[in-house]
This record gives sequence, C-alpha cells and structure tokens, in this order.
Amino acid sequence: MKRKESAAPGEARSFEEMMSRLEELVRHLERGDLSLEESIRAFEEGIKLVKQCTSVLGEAEKKIQRLTEEGAAYTGARAEAEPEEERGDDELPF
Repeated sequence: MKRKESAAPGEARSFEEMMSRLEELVRHLERGDLSLEESIRAFEEGIKLVKQCTSVLGEAEKKIQRLTEEGAAYTGARAEAEPEEERGDDELPF
C-alpha cells in the first residue's frame, strides 16, 4: 500500500486532510487485499488520526463555547446598558 501524504513528517495537517487520509485507510482495510502487516500499519495510522481529529474537534468546541460565552456576556452587558424600551423596534439586541 502506497502512503500518500500531503504533509511532510512532523508538519501539521489540516482536519480535512486527516479525515481524507482516514477515509482512504478505511477503504483499503475494507477491500481486504492488504497483507496482515500492511493492515496493522494502516490500523495504527488510523488510530493516530482518530486521536488527532478528536483533539482538533475538542479544541474547536472549546473555542466555540468561549466565543458563545463572550457573545452572551457582550449582549448581556449591552442590554443592561441600553434598556429595551430605548432601542428602536427594528434594532437587534446585539
């Protein structure tokens, strides 16, 4: 099995690149034409990619939560500073 990598060893790959490689590995494993050694290598690489993707998704989730909380705090502070009756009917609360 030839290993097609878009990033050099030690170079960070994007989430999309990692997912694409993971899908490729799954296709090869499902085909069933790999030797035992090749299958084990593919499986090991797949496990590493799953861990990396999970980490990236976890970081993205934390960032989204932080941004959401910051947005809520901003809109809450603005609502306190500008009571609703002072805002025009066509104005959004943020």
